[in-house]
Amino acid sequence: MLNLKGSTRCQTSFEVHGHSDKGQIRPRNEDYFSYFIPADKRILKALGSLFVVSDGVGGHVAGEVASAEAVNVILQEFYFGDHAEKPPQRLRDAFAHASLHIFDLASHHKRFANMQCTLTALLLRQGQYFIAHAGDSKAFLLRDRTLTQLTKDHSLVAKLVRMGLVSPEQAKTHPYRHMLIRALGESPLLQIDMFSGSSEPGDIFCLITDGILEHLTEEELRQYLLKKAGMDSIQKKIVDIVNERGGYDNMTILTVKVTEVC
Repeated sequence: MLNLKGSTRCQTSFEVHGHSDKGQIRPRNEDYFSYFIPADKRILKALGSLFVVSDGVGGHVAGEVASAEAVNVILQEFYFGDHAEKPPQRLRDAFAHASLHIFDLASHHKRFANMQCTLTALLLRQGQYFIAHAGDSKAFLLRDRTLTQLTKDHSLVAKLVRMGLVSPEQAKTHPYRHMLIRALGESPLLQIDMFSGSSEPGDIFCLITDGILEHLTEEELRQYLLKKAGMDSIQKKIVDIVNERGGYDNMTILTVKVTEVC
């Protein structure tokens, strides 16, 4: 049982914005995002707020089902499942449950056969962030005008880059740059990456699917996130630019600006 005792007078607060688009080529949008900021201050204090993006793996059937199921299951399990009390382990447990759920659907229903998806989850709680991640969707942190990728891509080409066998420039046009080596649905047990750190007022966390950077550089993304315009209009501009440059893939961007930390 969760410990919901203690003062709730001061809580971390955020500005949250999200935008998703199918792009110019794909027939449907297989991306999905959602988040939950508990209205109950005791739950907010104990568990924090959770933000999630997922991308149905291209070339597999029912990618839109996989991404929506993964996001909704991890939110459900994190807040209402019978898992560990400590939030980091609880996030890991919820992620494992979502992964098994996708694998079971793909294994037992013909119309979902072989479906897979990425999943990147950001938990913000009491001045800390925790990230659980599998696939090539990405989590960035913009702090003091510096944009840092917090996640590691689980793609074949990204691994080759880390091994020094392919240059970052070659990776941008490599024919296998979208081939994943880790995704939900490929096995009942999935190894995930976990990252953590402190959050500060003014931080902007940015979760994206890989379609955003298909036609946009990280430096361009940083410049857009630094603009003083409203984040809704900034996100729409980003999506419009990516579409103008080809819109090869579905694209999703979810930003969380920390306005106060308690």
